[in-house]
Amino acid sequence: MRASIIAFVLSVAVAPALAAVEKEPTLPAARLAAPGSALSGPGWRVDSPVPVRGYLGQFTLRTPQGDVPAQGREVLAIRIAEIPALARLEEVSRRDVFAGAIADSAKATGRAVTRVVTNPGETIKGIPAGLGRLVKRTAGRVRNVAVAVGDAARRERDKDGGAAGEGGPGAADKARDFATELAGVNKARRAIAKSLNIDPYTGNPLLQDRLEDLAWASVAGGLSMDLALGAFGGLAGTVLSTTGQLDGLVWDLPPEDIRRRLEKELVARGAEPMAAREFLRNGAFTPTLQLAFVSALRALGRPTGEADVLALATGVQGEVHARFLVQQLRMLARHVPVDDPVVALEALEASIAATTRGGVRWVALPVDHLSWTEQVEQAAHGEASSASRLLVAGSVSDLARRELARAGWQVTADAGLPD
Repeated sequence: MRASIIAFVLSVAVAPALAAVEKEPTLPAARLAAPGSALSGPGWRVDSPVPVRGYLGQFTLRTPQGDVPAQGREVLAIRIAEIPALARLEEVSRRDVFAGAIADSAKATGRAVTRVVTNPGETIKGIPAGLGRLVKRTAGRVRNVAVAVGDAARRERDKDGGAAGEGGPGAADKARDFATELAGVNKARRAIAKSLNIDPYTGNPLLQDRLEDLAWASVAGGLSMDLALGAFGGLAGTVLSTTGQLDGLVWDLPPEDIRRRLEKELVARGAEPMAAREFLRNGAFTPTLQLAFVSALRALGRPTGEADVLALATGVQGEVHARFLVQQLRMLARHVPVDDPVVALEALEASIAATTRGGVRWVALPVDHLSWTEQVEQAAHGEASSASRLLVAGSVSDLARRELARAGWQVTADAGLPD
């Protein structure tokens, strides 16, 4: 996440310098991580010290399967909790029967998926020909949907002036998503993730690869799904302690069904149908984060300004910023007093502010360490008053705390992230 997220988060007014600014520090991992976090275990550890960039710790998790980056304490907690699942997937993938199925699936599926984009008319012959025994839908429905998706990909390429294989990544990605959903791969991935109690749309690159391999193996490699799931028996419910933030729909429904449900809810909350659809097309919000974002809005009741917040979320680029907005909303729901609820949300340049019924202005920053940088200094002066509250999930430097108070902000540091 770029530092610009903070540059506009307190206000948009620029004031002359009142104090020397400071550079973002490098701090011990234990100071940046959530209190009580274990930062090492059998075969793994978190590097320390940790540079702070964009007000988030840039953690590196060393595991036997490879190094895993984690930007911010929230993602670090998730990556640490995923370690047992990663180890089990690695172990299972190396067994002869699984390794053979993975190899077979690579040969059977690559050409079939590509066909959806490059030659949709042949899709009915491609995917069902190679995976016919696994496809549960009628041939007519397969043909109609595959042609429609492939046509969308071609139209987007033509619009951008690209040749085959160029341009139109959005439509092409959707085509591949449909192909893998059709073939049962996404369903298999969700089932494996559920058996491990992990997010099927995790941003952990090592976990993504292993989930995908085993999902394809179960669909195209002749591997029994019962055998695959049985290999993880006993792990569900013990692996990921952070699943309190996961909605069970991420395991039970395909992405398109989740999008339909959320679009209906957003429209019922007052969003324009097109605005709701555009938000749900933003790939920075995985189905998991889409559910979390709408749930976080729901927890605040029905404040005004939601349309602007939805537009802000639609323009987000990257998972870190998407998580930032979700946690901002969650922190507001957790800390704003029940007897003075949020009645209005305000979309800033890259962030959200809230105003309560009593006129108190709240800003929540789900960051690990807030320094008095030039961006924060410029943003801190303007609309702050005795009715301005600033929540910081992590620590605040002495200089930042002092200068924010001078600018009129009542600061609560170490507020933590909601469970």
